[in-house]
Amino acid sequence: MRHLPHLHILFLLAILTGCTARNDRQASPIFMDKDATMCSPEVMKHVDDLVMDHVAENPERAIQVIDSLRSEGLPGYEADWLLARVYSTTLEGGRPDSTIVICERLMALPVAKENQKYRFDVLVTLVNASRLQHDDERIVKWTTELVALCRASGEETDAMRNEAEMALALSHVGRQAEAFAKNDSVMAVLDSVRQFNELDAWVIAAKRRVTMLSECDNQAAIIPASRRIIERLTDYERHPDDFHDGSYREPSDDDRQGYIDFYRAQAYGYIAEAYARSPALDSARHYLDLYEQSAYGQTLAGREMIAPTWALLGETGKMAAIYEDLATARFRSYQQRTEIERQRADAAHTQQVALVLGIVAGLLLMLVGILLSYQRIIRRKNRVLAREIAESVEYKEKYRKTLSQKTLPLPLPEGREVGTPANEAAEALSGKSIYTPTSSEGQGEGLQGDGSDAQLFRFLREAILRDELFLNPLFDRQQLMDTYHLSKDRIGAAFKQGSEFESLIDFLNDCRLDYSAKLLSMRPDMTIGEVSAASGFASVNTFGRNFKRKFTLTPSQYREQRQEMG
Repeated sequence: MRHLPHLHILFLLAILTGCTARNDRQASPIFMDKDATMCSPEVMKHVDDLVMDHVAENPERAIQVIDSLRSEGLPGYEADWLLARVYSTTLEGGRPDSTIVICERLMALPVAKENQKYRFDVLVTLVNASRLQHDDERIVKWTTELVALCRASGEETDAMRNEAEMALALSHVGRQAEAFAKNDSVMAVLDSVRQFNELDAWVIAAKRRVTMLSECDNQAAIIPASRRIIERLTDYERHPDDFHDGSYREPSDDDRQGYIDFYRAQAYGYIAEAYARSPALDSARHYLDLYEQSAYGQTLAGREMIAPTWALLGETGKMAAIYEDLATARFRSYQQRTEIERQRADAAHTQQVALVLGIVAGLLLMLVGILLSYQRIIRRKNRVLAREIAESVEYKEKYRKTLSQKTLPLPLPEGREVGTPANEAAEALSGKSIYTPTSSEGQGEGLQGDGSDAQLFRFLREAILRDELFLNPLFDRQQLMDTYHLSKDRIGAAFKQGSEFESLIDFLNDCRLDYSAKLLSMRPDMTIGEVSAASGFASVNTFGRNFKRKFTLTPSQYREQRQEMG
């Protein structure tokens, strides 16, 4: 359906004209409901496929198709419902507010009161949009009606699935007792039923329960609730035939394991976070290992879900790495969208050139238009890149400021710590550094055991950021060796093995580039050369080359975009 011929579209438009023939039922009897001027389910299925097929890649095209169908006779309430669905699922994260306005207007129409299926479709779209909007009052209101409609249609399991969603909204509006009572009721009915539809509804209810418990800070209750999710999924995994019911939500044999792994990984994540908020940190790490071994745990969305738990365990480096990957993914996603736009522009350019091949004036005008289009694309891309760079630099600046308010202790074998008064006093009296070469390694004595390189890197990184040592163009490894009495190999290993950087100079350049981005935004009075020198670069050419490599934009382009953004 993705690339339907124009003839197919014209055919749908033709039969739609018969759908609205109020007085001529013989014109297209198979496309007409008996008691209303509505298109038949078969026609609406084709229309729905035609519109929604464009949603993922070209939502604007989907809206154009709706407008065309409306002008050719598609009933207005059907067109408006399709438009609401497009708004709720696309167009830069969706427009749930517009979806809600449209659907609430449709709910007041006679057709929504007379036709149960239409009312159900609009209600589902309205409830989903309310959830996207986080409008809990509306969720409670419309889900209550949706539950009643499900029960009236004999869909008891779907009714309970929606009740579980409504329980979470009730909790958010302060009706916790009612919320937990409703959730308890749903889970009690579904817990013993070994049918997939009921299992799926139970898992949704269990997840909403964990969310409510987390919001109430009841960590102790989260662990058994999450373990029960794992138990039920394991039962389904071992006995899939016992759960087979042919329901529309049941995954295929090929998709079954993915379904199980997804929800089981989330349960591992719930347990890990609960343990991370308790003294049982070893248990938290155990479940984090299980989570990260799962397929979902290795996805970007999965890593984002678990980042706060790493922070609770003090693994701020891991958390920062996850968020940096997320920022990188957003960059790449935008670049991909820009490339799609560019390819579409190229296609439009080819068609237009073919039409006006013999008209020189028209060709010149078209080329000018295309050049302007490309410039707009580049400006739009640069504007987004500049915003993302500024947000990233702001985040790192806040992190650096927190370092100026604390001193990171570095554990030693004797139990001493770098930066503590006791260590400083001991060093002053003894005249010795806390780092002394070992006879076997010839390196500074640092942390022992696994992860010592990473811990030393964090110590050196925070010392460099806290004191802004990277702003000195003469700062190098020798100064770290002299200050902390470390060997060059020890420092080299800390950066190469204990961080994402290849060397100390790579780390210093990264810090200098972030600092230069801040100066380019905040100090328009400084020249590019002055920004380069103030950021610690010995050469403006080196600064420009490294800035373009990291941020895609040149320093001048970045400053221009930041000034346009105000």
